[in-house]
Amino acid sequence: MTDTNKLKAQIHIAKQQLGMDDETYRAVLKSATGKTSSAQMGVVDLHKALQAFKDKGFKSRPPRKKTDQKKPAGPYGLLQKIKDQWRVMGEQKILRDSSDAALRSYVSRQTNGRFEAPEFLDNRNMIMVLESLKQWQLRELRERKWEDV
Repeated sequence: MTDTNKLKAQIHIAKQQLGMDDETYRAVLKSATGKTSSAQMGVVDLHKALQAFKDKGFKSRPPRKKTDQKKPAGPYGLLQKIKDQWRVMGEQKILRDSSDAALRSYVSRQTNGRFEAPEFLDNRNMIMVLESLKQWQLRELRERKWEDV
C-alpha cells in the first residue's frame, strides 16, 4: 500500500471514528486543503487533511501485528503438537513405547493404514490423531486419579 493510499485510508477511518456525515467530512477537507475529495489530493494535502481530523479528536492506532509471526497453525504446527503430545504421554508413562516407530504405528492404526506416519497426514487427520491422543491421555489420567482414591 502506497503512502497516498495509507493516508486516504486513515482519513476515511477518521471520518468513521468521528461519526461525520458526508457534508461535514467534505467541509473539513475543504477548510484544510481547499479540496472536497481525498481523491484530488497529493501527499502534502493528505497530511494536512489528516492533521485537521486529528485536531477534531481523531486518534490513530498503531498497525496490527501480522499473524504470520505466530507459530504455524497449518500442518507443521499440528505435526509438532502431535509429537509433543506423544512425548508428554511417554513421560507420563501412559505409553509402553514412546518411540517414533510406535507413533507411526499408532497413526497407521488410527487411519486404517491410509497414512504411515504423522508427517504424511492431511489437516483433518492430524486433528483427529491429536484429539484421539488427548482423549487417551485424559482417560488414563482419570483412571490413575480413581486408583489413588
